[in-house]
Amino acid sequence: MIHIAYNKNDLRYIFLYGDNISGNSIKQKKEKRPSLEDFLNKIPSYMFLPSFTGIPKPEVFLNKFNKNGKTIYYCYSGLWKQIVDWCNMVGIEVQFETDERYFKYREMNMNLEEFTNYVKSWNMNIEPRDYQYKAAWLILKYRISMSQLATRAGKTLIAYMVFRYMLENGAHNVLMIVPNTTLVKQGVKDMSEYQEFFKSETVWSKGEMCESSNLTIGTFQSLVKKLDRKSKHYNPKFFKKFDVICCDECHTAKCASIKTLLDQECMKDVKLRFGFSGTVPDNNSIESFACQSLLGPKIQDIRSNELVNEGFLAKVDVTQLELNYELNEPLIQEYIRCGEYLVGNVVKDKDGKEKLLPIEQQSFTMKYEKKLPFAVQQVRQMYNDREYMDYLIDCCKSSGSNLLMLEQMIVHHSRKRIAVMDKLLSGLNKNTIVFAHHTEYLKTLHDHFTEKFPDKQVFIITGQTSQKKRDLIMKTLNEYDNCVLCASYACCGTGLTFKNLYYGIFAQSFKSKTINLQSIGRGMLKTEDKDTFYLYDIVDCLPSGRLAHHGKEKKRLYLNEKYTVNVKPAEY
Repeated sequence: MIHIAYNKNDLRYIFLYGDNISGNSIKQKKEKRPSLEDFLNKIPSYMFLPSFTGIPKPEVFLNKFNKNGKTIYYCYSGLWKQIVDWCNMVGIEVQFETDERYFKYREMNMNLEEFTNYVKSWNMNIEPRDYQYKAAWLILKYRISMSQLATRAGKTLIAYMVFRYMLENGAHNVLMIVPNTTLVKQGVKDMSEYQEFFKSETVWSKGEMCESSNLTIGTFQSLVKKLDRKSKHYNPKFFKKFDVICCDECHTAKCASIKTLLDQECMKDVKLRFGFSGTVPDNNSIESFACQSLLGPKIQDIRSNELVNEGFLAKVDVTQLELNYELNEPLIQEYIRCGEYLVGNVVKDKDGKEKLLPIEQQSFTMKYEKKLPFAVQQVRQMYNDREYMDYLIDCCKSSGSNLLMLEQMIVHHSRKRIAVMDKLLSGLNKNTIVFAHHTEYLKTLHDHFTEKFPDKQVFIITGQTSQKKRDLIMKTLNEYDNCVLCASYACCGTGLTFKNLYYGIFAQSFKSKTINLQSIGRGMLKTEDKDTFYLYDIVDCLPSGRLAHHGKEKKRLYLNEKYTVNVKPAEY
């Protein structure tokens, strides 16, 4: 049996004692009994790579201390349901030392029908959908929780209902944490359009402060500065007034800055804390434990295919274009050129002196003059070009992600891929978004498309694009057709609302479920003349095979989301 106890005055933590918690005892190991400690404290997968030189160490979620000769284990209270589910799975009895209902919002005594009628009495300017009523009601039933809501599910409206209910029933101040300034501005705008109720302030570099606010919307980048003693914005007392906290895009809760915000002593007084995400991390993963520990269990999952079937979202039609690269002499030389750059670890500074280049500065644009290690120089003299190419590929494989970087560098300099996009864009007469990762590559695409298609308006949004410029671009895209937007996944994968987007092109590969689904979500807004969003995913099939593997992984993701998927050779 495992006992779970907690302090009613500080519900941030739970305490555990009993059997099957630790897996260190000789008896436990001999009998191969399951252990909660082994389940929660996992070793990150990257530590098993050949390139990892240290001793694998687990991410610790279950801690312990000794009291009166007895070992007491503790963890964040958000993991309570994960622990209960694990105990049920392995057949271990669980006993709560105090009322289990403390994990739920006990004052939420309305059933779903009563809550729906309560919200309808507000006479908002927009009528929530049935699933939105239910989503808000479920959130109110739990003290801490995460909700997986597909892009375009209307999470801001759901948040409005939760916030307003709480403020009308004893809460005083609400904090909504969002990932970027676009969502700050959009949130304030949407909340006022539903119905004027909140006195709002925004927290970001140019935010509007309102001392009498009952709703604060801020970016986590700006909010965390209030906890940084070195910042001129340092003001930890700022957070003491909040008794309701919402974390948008809560899959980022594993980040240190968000953890800093949510793991404060003042959080013990929060009545309700919840998170939204279109892609909550997969269960039983380190990322899942990190998010659950701060925001609680996932209590609902509204999938995009459900909303498509109900007619709320546009369908998604994916065409994977397989671009094959023939292993000829020019490609061999490109492998060698890019491979040597990746395995080279020395650059020359302004004075001509050699220095070691940090890996995070190893740009795939090859703008640094680098020197090969002595061992690689020796191999170069011994092998022919094909053998040397294979050697460099093996070196990149042993360095984890370097093989992916090698292939990205090769296709970055390939005219074939740009030719494929040229052919695509020449046949697309509606607004198109072209997604890529690297700023340098996006600039290359933007400049090329501007010259190639003078009849189209071509724009670019990267991390360097000002908020004012972004707003202007979005306004143009929403008003005009036949535009092309070259956009980074990081800047446009979340937060932006495109009302007039028909086509998408994945110009660089990334197999992240979160990035892919949220990027596709930008085009799923259904309009009177659009019921399908068409995505073209370019899959580079090189001999080393890393990006081709990405393509297969993404195909499985698309099929799992019930998208229509076609695979065919790329034309150029």
